[in-house]
Amino acid sequence: MVAVMILGVATLVVVAYANTPIPTATQTDATRQESVIYYGNGSTPIARVGMHREDVPLDKVPKHVQDAVLAAEDRGFWHEPGVSPTGVARALFKTATGGDVTGGSTITQQLARNYYQGLSQERTISRKLKEILISVRLGNDKQKKEILNLYLNTVSFGRQAYGIQAASRAYFHKTVNQINEAEAALLAAMIQRPSYFVTTGSDSNPAKKALIERWNYVLDGMVKEKWLDPTKRAGLTFPKTQTNWSDVRDTTQTAGYLKDRVVKELRTLGIDEQKLETGGLRITTTFDKGLQDYTAKVVRAVRKERNLQKDIHFGLTTIDPKTGGVVAAYGGPGYNKQQFDDSFDAKVQPGSSFKPIVLATALKEGTSLRTTLDGSYRRVINGTPFTNDSRGENGVYDLKQMTAMSINTAYVDLGQKIGLSKVVEMAKAMGIPENTPSLDSTYTSLPLGVIDASPVTMASVYSTFAAEGKHRSPHVIKEITDQHGNPVTNDKGKKLKKRPWEKTTEVFPEGVARDATSAMRAVVTSGTGKKANLGVRPVAGKTGTTDANKSAWFVGYTPEYATSVAMWRQDRKGVRQSLLGVGGYDQIYGGDVPAELFRRFMMKALEGKDISQFGPPANVGSIAPWATPKTDPKPTNTPTPDADPTCKPNEVEDPDAPGGCKKKTPTRRTRRRRRRPTRSRATRCTCRWVATRISRRAATSAGGAPATRTTRSAGRIRRPAAPTATASRERRARDAAARGAMERPGATTLRAVPRSGSSPVPRSGRSAAGPRVSGLRGVAGSAGRGRGPNSLLPCRRHPKGSRCPAPRPMVT
Repeated sequence: MVAVMILGVATLVVVAYANTPIPTATQTDATRQESVIYYGNGSTPIARVGMHREDVPLDKVPKHVQDAVLAAEDRGFWHEPGVSPTGVARALFKTATGGDVTGGSTITQQLARNYYQGLSQERTISRKLKEILISVRLGNDKQKKEILNLYLNTVSFGRQAYGIQAASRAYFHKTVNQINEAEAALLAAMIQRPSYFVTTGSDSNPAKKALIERWNYVLDGMVKEKWLDPTKRAGLTFPKTQTNWSDVRDTTQTAGYLKDRVVKELRTLGIDEQKLETGGLRITTTFDKGLQDYTAKVVRAVRKERNLQKDIHFGLTTIDPKTGGVVAAYGGPGYNKQQFDDSFDAKVQPGSSFKPIVLATALKEGTSLRTTLDGSYRRVINGTPFTNDSRGENGVYDLKQMTAMSINTAYVDLGQKIGLSKVVEMAKAMGIPENTPSLDSTYTSLPLGVIDASPVTMASVYSTFAAEGKHRSPHVIKEITDQHGNPVTNDKGKKLKKRPWEKTTEVFPEGVARDATSAMRAVVTSGTGKKANLGVRPVAGKTGTTDANKSAWFVGYTPEYATSVAMWRQDRKGVRQSLLGVGGYDQIYGGDVPAELFRRFMMKALEGKDISQFGPPANVGSIAPWATPKTDPKPTNTPTPDADPTCKPNEVEDPDAPGGCKKKTPTRRTRRRRRRPTRSRATRCTCRWVATRISRRAATSAGGAPATRTTRSAGRIRRPAAPTATASRERRARDAAARGAMERPGATTLRAVPRSGSSPVPRSGRSAAGPRVSGLRGVAGSAGRGRGPNSLLPCRRHPKGSRCPAPRPMVT
């Protein structure tokens, strides 16, 4: 009877075994792979997305790591079957008595339970029997190394880390091939109770105390199985772990801004977030970590130096024109403070930085840079009045001049001459999105930048100039593959190229780009963008300031990079405010703070790079038949300021100084003038004269009367009271006699000594009567009005330049 029962049970087991194949479907969580986003170097992670699992081949897992896991979970793995009879009996007994169905499982059994679908959620005897049968089949059908490899990439280690590679990153910020024996034993110990054990804090904590005991158990097992030398074991101490699971270094720019940019671009490629979280993608971006971090640093510095408050926003984007890849882009003060991306999401009017698109259109249509247009201060075009920034901007300018000086009226006219519909098409070809509001050929003011554009869009536009007419779409993903380096398939089943953004479009010929660059170089060297000057490095660009001063731009480029800088002000509700008065400025222009920020960032970006030159101008096209004749401008006393301010009143231009300006060094004359007391305009012009002696004989022989007083000192010569007619005749006779004496050979001459701080004049002059008097020098006083038509030097601070009176000879 017993034999029959045993035979029946055996038959049932054989039948059950035969009807229990290894499942083909795996649990969803068992196959999920985290995706990793890297910087442009392909090795430094920006973010890890999804379930933290990263498959690694068994031959990449060190032997001591494998041994530690086997010492913790299945010491007889290599030479025993996939089922432990004693463990199974213990588990069945606990199940029958209402206990938990855990423990006693080999690595093979754990793999069956955790990897294959239909086992993990059932907690019954039937589930345990099914697990046993699948484990037996696994042991017979699969190699031990294959089973161990699946297990090491599936098991949970806590900290939301699945698999040995993710666990190594989570606890030690290392890859698995870098951990030592003590660290490997800790990871192996975590497998037993991953949600309970803790690795940090006091050793008296029960959870950490239990982990330490388990850690010692693992190491002792490795010694017992002769996988670890006892001497080395004695020297091991409990390892220190990282407090944060991730090996990603979080900064104000990386936490959200860069990841969000990648996620948005993946959508355009047809990859949704679920694929990103489970597909194990490896995404290499275009971002340079050093420059990306520097964007936040330089913006903070400029904000502090210029006393700019939190309501001032900056957009800063740099693109490599050779690839179209975004090298760096400032997102904002921090993702935890502001999720809105100021470089990618902000839409700001570019103002005059749109004008080079009009310029490129004109050049492509065959219009030469020598073509001139009417740039009068105020013009009415298509019934709409337009003005320049300054009344001094009033004349006829060629295309290069009107670009350098940012002449509004001439550019509006140029748009009409070449056709705004062509300008719109050019803007789209250079990177302005087709659905951009106000990108409309019916808008006469379009050349003045009335559209809304993001900093990344404007950097992309100017990258076309830097690439000499070739446009490449701006992007942040350089390469995308699966975890094995193979191409990925998007949601529509289309296989993507590893480098999906390699398409290049020629927008205009190389010669057009070089002529446009020539015009925009003048903006930096002599026009409105002098503060963007990079010294010996060639740079081209354009300033932009919008109506009501609500935004200010500088967009420029070198052969290496195209960079846009935008600055605007908005309140907490997102309403744009004027920049008037911020930071102590009456008005913010694109040639001021944005140009300075551009210069500082580009100096850092180009640090250590060879100096590259732009190609020479091609001088394409010819002077258009509708060109305005150019006349010689009339001189004016009113200086013509640039559309954008350059140096402050107490500064002078210096190309080698930061910002192109340095503080004035007071001269000695300036210091003396400041110490002298201010005199009213009504004060008579005063001159100091020192007279050499004229012999009494010479004066008497000339018919003059001897003087009663001689002045030698530095005192002033004051005019006497109004003389009578007789006295006047006598005085004129004495003066004539003295002049005659001086003109005779050997006569002593008069010499006038200038006042302190004044400048000498030529050694010649005329007396009140007209004849030339040799050897006289006269200098006007500090203020007041001179007397006499033949004085020698204009009186300072007097609009009509009155002169000092001629000296009177004094005799003794």
